[in-house]
Amino acid sequence: MSNLGKIPVKLVASIQILAISLLAACTLSTQQVTVCHATGDPANPYQEVTVTKAQLNVYMGQSNNIYPVPTSGCPTSPPVVNNGEITICHATGSNIIPYNEITVSVNGLNGHGTHADDIIPAPASGCPTSTLVINNGEITICHATGSQTNPYNEITVSINGLNGHGNHADDIIPAPAGGCPASPAVISNGKITICHATGSKTHPYNEITVSINGLNGHGNHPNDIIPAPASGCPTTKP
Repeated sequence: MSNLGKIPVKLVASIQILAISLLAACTLSTQQVTVCHATGDPANPYQEVTVTKAQLNVYMGQSNNIYPVPTSGCPTSPPVVNNGEITICHATGSNIIPYNEITVSVNGLNGHGTHADDIIPAPASGCPTSTLVINNGEITICHATGSQTNPYNEITVSINGLNGHGNHADDIIPAPAGGCPASPAVISNGKITICHATGSKTHPYNEITVSINGLNGHGNHPNDIIPAPASGCPTTKP
């Protein structure tokens, strides 16, 4: 075949490549994704916005934005972002060590955005030491009021950001199964003293110290006394 016969074939191939490129560019400019856009407002730190993939690079150029949007929604408290990374609590599925504190990229969250039980970002006091009961992306906590007569309010907050309560050192996360304490807990280095019910008639309680954040699973024990009375644990069952 002569060179003249090959020219139309090359021309057709070039047109096909051009058409594919234009189609890809068109798809990129119209395909939409959702992003957690940082607002700079501590009370409402993120707004979920829909952008095209062509606009995504602009949004991800802003260091505090999060993409993709986590399954449980955008965080309700501002995460601390260092070098494009944030600290989260990864749910392990273990009752003994329910969460691992790990650092992931804010851009993609290393895939953890699709984990409904992960806590994004991690609370300031650390990851919970007991598995949280999550309903529709929310958990129940005891919010410390500062009042001696009504020391805690039982409230429901988003698992993703904890509505800022992860930064409250005196809040109890999650709320104990028996309800919030009727007296203020004395917290030292993120820990409180409780009376653990033993089931023994002669020695009904052990006085132990547990993490305020998760209560080392004792929040699920309805017979435990949280916090321990100032006079010490009872020597007889009530």
